[in-house]
Amino acid sequence: MDRGEPGPCLRWVERGLDAEGVPKRLKVGAWWPCLDMLAEARRRRPTGWPAALDRRIEGWVRAALRFSRPDGSAVFEPTGASPERANLLAHWAGVLPDPGLATVIRWWFPAALRPRRGVEPAPPPLPAMASRDRPLAMLRPDWTPNGDFVAIDQRDPGAGCRVEVTGLGVRWLGPAWGAGLDEAPMGPARPTFWTSSPRADCAEWSFRTPSGRITRTALLLRGRGLALLADQVASPGPVAAVRLEVPPTIQMVPQPDTRAWALRAGRNRSARVLPLALPAAPYPTERGALEATDHALRLRQRLEGGRCWLPLLLSWRGERHRKAVRWRILTVSEQSRICPPSEAVAVWVAWGMEESLVIYRSLARPALRSFLGYQTKARFLVGGFTSAGNVAPLLQIEE
Repeated sequence: MDRGEPGPCLRWVERGLDAEGVPKRLKVGAWWPCLDMLAEARRRRPTGWPAALDRRIEGWVRAALRFSRPDGSAVFEPTGASPERANLLAHWAGVLPDPGLATVIRWWFPAALRPRRGVEPAPPPLPAMASRDRPLAMLRPDWTPNGDFVAIDQRDPGAGCRVEVTGLGVRWLGPAWGAGLDEAPMGPARPTFWTSSPRADCAEWSFRTPSGRITRTALLLRGRGLALLADQVASPGPVAAVRLEVPPTIQMVPQPDTRAWALRAGRNRSARVLPLALPAAPYPTERGALEATDHALRLRQRLEGGRCWLPLLLSWRGERHRKAVRWRILTVSEQSRICPPSEAVAVWVAWGMEESLVIYRSLARPALRSFLGYQTKARFLVGGFTSAGNVAPLLQIEE
């Protein structure tokens, strides 16, 4: 690669990338440095560079953009890219066929790549993506500099799960998403569901632990400033737990009237984390707790019947935080029988009088069940709850 020979570069790229041009194993933080080396090799070989190699690199650059912040830094890594990152992006935009790459780069770095006079900007690539056979996904509605996204990567069992939740341009959670009280090692993970729509992006994947199996969910509700991270745990143990790291720039503050925690990034920017499967009121309970420890939030819940769902809802809209937040665990029934939380969980959450949601999860085999008079066979459902008492689904996973 240092001599600019395209043959070894092509063989290296063919081995390391999938059909879409996404690296199979290489960690996200190494993508841009490798693309920098490829750019240098291409500069040293101005003629004779294979078009097939550029086609493969184009998919990689597209994936690297998706897994980057608007400052050019890779997700899961420290914020702030080197000054040369904009030049690297401009280089690839100038030599690769996809004109949509240049559109994104001009939005992020207008000084590095100026628009061509009289030429309309090309449509950008879709910002959201998920790997078909590996737990790697970017939940992202747009390319705006102060946008929202949720990124996850659990391709390497030895490295655990990487996560980043960004809202309004602020990194609220990440980079690690752990499981269990003792941070038990994780087995190989496989994707089980992916969807991207105008309303929501959702990724699910599952993996084994020494004591059972976990099905993990990442959900971003587009345009609402809301994300849900949840573990569905199947284990004989008495307690289930999940741990989410918080960036060192974020201050964690318990809320006096609920079990929610506030995340503060400076004077005027904050988010709220709600442990939806626990009672909202902060009275003593054996059901579990949401605690701050070692720059992380850890949720513990009692595990009964071999199954447990641990959902954390993150909200980062400032106007929402000025309203009283309430949530309540709902009664779920099936054929006139009340379902225990090991079979199904439903939660109602509201901010003031104007905004409310219902979130439902089937832990057992999906069946026709009801809550608040609403019937569903879904495995997972998130919907708005209207003033008339109706459920308007935003996301629904059927099986």
